[in-house]
Amino acid sequence: MADVDTLLKEYIAAHRAGEEADPRDWLARLEGRERALLAAMIDTYLERAPAPEWDPEAFRQSGLAPLAERIDLALQGQAGTWPALLPSLSHKRRLKRSEVVARLAGALGLPDRQDKVGSYYHEMERGLLPAEGVQDRVLEALGSILGQSAEALRAAGRELAPGAGSDVAGATAFAREARVDPAFAVDAVSAPPASPGTDDDEEWDEVDRLFRGG
Repeated sequence: MADVDTLLKEYIAAHRAGEEADPRDWLARLEGRERALLAAMIDTYLERAPAPEWDPEAFRQSGLAPLAERIDLALQGQAGTWPALLPSLSHKRRLKRSEVVARLAGALGLPDRQDKVGSYYHEMERGLLPAEGVQDRVLEALGSILGQSAEALRAAGRELAPGAGSDVAGATAFAREARVDPAFAVDAVSAPPASPGTDDDEEWDEVDRLFRGG
């Protein structure tokens, strides 16, 4: 097994050469305390390394633009980190949004209301749906699909407190090495579903109660 110093030198050389230096590739070669030590040393190096020149085209091709947008939505929205978390979990499970919506509608016993369920799920991803209005039944069903507990989803949906932005933005430091598979990424260019919002005088149906009734 390679030692920490050797791996650190290899990582720095790759990073300075402009290669795709994903820290996880080097960390995977160590275990326990040595892995933690290498992680800390790489983090220190990245904090001090000169920032690369801004290349808009490289950023677009990197697949990180959607991630940056989702983090911005989380900071500005009213659904905590859902805009960043939900697409990330879907990608990890290799599920397209349409598949998540279809499974969610089925799990809620509303397969014939898939379009409206999809509209509400879209609002969750965009930070437009207040998390406190989403019933536990929805989060339990969604959690079973995305491999996350309902409690964790509820906690993630809490609106970010003032000053919390730095914590969320800090996630970009780790995520900058991530690459999104276009086949499973959120389709940022497709037209969003129509808003499921109802007028005050319109009677709510079961879908409205599940996503807005608290």
